[in-house]
Amino acid sequence: MRKNINCTLYLILLAALSICSSCEEEDSDETVLLGTIKSKLDDQAIFPAFLILGDELLATSDESGDYKITSLAPGEYTLVCSSINFDDESIVIEIEEGKITSNDFLMSPGNSLGSVYGELHDQGLYDEQLMDDPSMAAWTNQELYDGVSGATIQTMTFGYDLPSAEIYIGDSLLALTDGFGQYWVDLQAGTYPLRVSMPGYSDSTQIIRVEPDSDNYSNFILSQQ
Repeated sequence: MRKNINCTLYLILLAALSICSSCEEEDSDETVLLGTIKSKLDDQAIFPAFLILGDELLATSDESGDYKITSLAPGEYTLVCSSINFDDESIVIEIEEGKITSNDFLMSPGNSLGSVYGELHDQGLYDEQLMDDPSMAAWTNQELYDGVSGATIQTMTFGYDLPSAEIYIGDSLLALTDGFGQYWVDLQAGTYPLRVSMPGYSDSTQIIRVEPDSDNYSNFILSQQ
């Protein structure tokens, strides 16, 4: 009887290991990375959460916290998982051809804030000013925000009647620009896809890394529709 019990426990352990969600690999017709993103505090699904590679947003979780990425070629990658009010989680993962790789994220609530400042520039006017002063290409985001480039949307198009542009992360509206095309907001430190939407211009998204207890700068150079 004891031998049968031990055998049963062994089989249960094998079954549990076989469905482990951390970096599990299965044969597949396509190369896939998938998983679920939850809060470590209460095991609730996190939506939206973002999977980021370098300066590229690869995927956004759905309302169940699930994500799926099919755009990665075989290789080793360092991915960042982020969400508002949570600390970033980073992994190094190996993607294999024709394999389903599974990785779940458990994220911890964050408590560090950073400030984000930025302004909007018109692509056409920016390019003109760049021809007159090529050194402007080397300006940092802070220098572009603090300096006078002559390329702001306010200067070119609207004068002082500039309509507010909306600054988003996912579907969350974070800030509105003022009459000078500038915005500022305090955010949980982390990595985010920041998106701007403004009448007459195409939406633009860029990845921003918000460092804790510091000023961070993210400007947008927008193309007219």
